[in-house]
Amino acid sequence: MSGARRRSVRPRKYAEEEEEFEMDPGGNMWSQMLQQQQAMHQQYQEQQAQAERHHREMMQVLQQQRVQPPPPPEQEVQPQVP
Repeated sequence: MSGARRRSVRPRKYAEEEEEFEMDPGGNMWSQMLQQQQAMHQQYQEQQAQAERHHREMMQVLQQQRVQPPPPPEQEVQPQVP
């Protein structure tokens, strides 16, 4: 592994939602680690699905804006000379 540090890409607001896992001294450590990993993976999948929905919504709005014709330019009103 290289000496480069990996930066967390996760938004801060999700950090508060993470569950804290307590290790049971009498329990199976590997089982607990697996459960923790599965919970984190599920949370990651939910976040990815939410990001995907948001992306689709934004792309749909953008496409609708491109399809709509631009508003007609305002015509200058010239005063009529009697």
